[in-house]
Amino acid sequence: MPEEKNAHGEMTDAVMTLQEVAVYLKVSEKTITRMVQAGELPGLKVSNQWRFVRAVIDDWLTRRMYRQATEQLAEVIQPPHEELSLPRLLTPNRIIMDLQLGPKKDVLARLVAPLVEEGTVTDPTRYMAALIGREEIVSTAIGDGVAIPHARDPEHSALAKSCMALGICREGMPFGALDEKPTQLFFLIGGNSTEDHLRLVARTMLMLRKAGVIEGLVGAGSTDAVVGLIGEATE
Repeated sequence: MPEEKNAHGEMTDAVMTLQEVAVYLKVSEKTITRMVQAGELPGLKVSNQWRFVRAVIDDWLTRRMYRQATEQLAEVIQPPHEELSLPRLLTPNRIIMDLQLGPKKDVLARLVAPLVEEGTVTDPTRYMAALIGREEIVSTAIGDGVAIPHARDPEHSALAKSCMALGICREGMPFGALDEKPTQLFFLIGGNSTEDHLRLVARTMLMLRKAGVIEGLVGAGSTDAVVGLIGEATE
């Protein structure tokens, strides 16, 4: 896989070495080697050296977070960042109650629209390309009717600040989930740094694992009801 450059001509880390993955996941190189050899971590051996696609590692990490113990997830979001709280980010104008079925590109464009309108997305074309590029590697649908679309390279994703949006499709739509279930909730996660991205993913997972939250969001009748439920689930 060739190296890639961002809009500024800088090399991105779309493909990572074993050492880079160890730093990214904050574990030893020995641990990474053991995990990849055991098939626990997705990697590819090229000329006797391990290489990893960052988007695939992100997907693996996200799915691990979805199953992780609450105490372990809580560690990811420390220290607390009030500006990254879900009730603060998922405001009524960023919640789409009637997300329509359609191609992935159209679904993503609808999610991005309120962020473009408010000026949080500084380059819509570039941001959409980053979201679509991420989906082309592996779907961000994590199962249980939930997807978390995000850019493949948070540091260069054309955002003025970290943000989120939520789309609700009650009837559900195919989005490439591993469990093959239709996706009803689309949490667009816009972290403008790797740290913000991981914290937002962790906060979202902590909220979704609470009993009745997914069903409550899907069945909510208004943006006010959605905001209220998110507030209660993140207290």
